[in-house]
Amino acid sequence: MININRQNNSPASLNTAEIRQYIQDAIGFLNNPTNPKPTKPVSYRNSDLLDAFDDSFHSKCYLTELKFVNSYIMDIEHLIPQNERPDLVYEWSNLFPAEHYTNMIKPRTTPIGGYLDACEPTDNVEEAIIYTLSPYGYDPLFEPNDINCQKTKNTCDLLDRVHNGHNATTIKATQNLRHSIHKKYIDILLKINEWRGFPDGTQEKAQTKRELKGLISRKNSFTMLMRSMPAVRQLPNDFLD
Repeated sequence: MININRQNNSPASLNTAEIRQYIQDAIGFLNNPTNPKPTKPVSYRNSDLLDAFDDSFHSKCYLTELKFVNSYIMDIEHLIPQNERPDLVYEWSNLFPAEHYTNMIKPRTTPIGGYLDACEPTDNVEEAIIYTLSPYGYDPLFEPNDINCQKTKNTCDLLDRVHNGHNATTIKATQNLRHSIHKKYIDILLKINEWRGFPDGTQEKAQTKRELKGLISRKNSFTMLMRSMPAVRQLPNDFLD
């Protein structure tokens, strides 16, 4: 996960009269469950929302950081599930882009303490979580920087679940994701070795540096896992955006 600077303005399609009425009805239902449970009036899957995801999330799944051509390919995931807070179904700050299977694996019940919010500056998911890979880019691991922070522990457990699976079926289903992480790990190692092999001040050195910066950019796949690599951590600071 990376820290996200979510655009401030909610997409217009989330602020219609129908949706505002639904939210009021949902709040009434939460306050008094004897009231009729409201029915969602319209889909939240609209082009202005998906375009806003592209701008804010760099067309990446917010949990795995798997990058897509655009957000239209991904699911729309609710940080706080719809069954728990129907009044937040259309809330811009509660909507996140997620790869389909990742969305399916995520539990539909929020654990006690909740999850870190990548768009909340005080959560700072880049520092709260320690990201590591085994040699050659296998076995992504996520550990809390503060073992006493339940919210961070919950988020690490969730990241482990969506990256590594939690039963025989999901272990196999997430294998392609781990293969993609391993492949990028190798690509970065090869590119670092290529960059180091060129003399300073040459066109080849400059071009390779540009390509390497792109591979570890915040806009590319698996940023935090790739930046945990010892070889990447030894690069000059100006390689990181």
